[in-house]
Amino acid sequence: MRNSLSIRRQGMCLGLLALTLATGACGVTKASVDTTVNFTSSTSPNDLFSADGTLLKEQRLNLFTAVTYENLRQEAASGGGQYVSTLASLYGISAEKQPEFGLLLQRKHTEIFSREADENGTAHLTLVTALNRELADGSLLP
Repeated sequence: MRNSLSIRRQGMCLGLLALTLATGACGVTKASVDTTVNFTSSTSPNDLFSADGTLLKEQRLNLFTAVTYENLRQEAASGGGQYVSTLASLYGISAEKQPEFGLLLQRKHTEIFSREADENGTAHLTLVTALNRELADGSLLP
């Protein structure tokens, strides 16, 4: 039973990765693919899912930002776009507050999208950590 659950979780993770790649394929670069490979090879499947088999929120954020990092960086510079909206939704930010979220990304762009992290392949993790810090006051979250 435990092995079949682990296999199902791995399949779900790979399916989510494929779906994310398919929906964002127009902007996928070698860097984002390399980051995704590094992310998935360094994360055990049991660390991705809750007891009921759903992908953990933090892991959804990590996976989404790993695959769409360059698109997010570009859209955040202008304060909005489909990837920024999806990221806001993953955080649970309401549609009414998403423009404010876009402005936050634009204002804090240099801090959130670190050049140092790009060089060592942890840019998506730095992004999530920086956003978590910025959103800690709860003004945009439900």
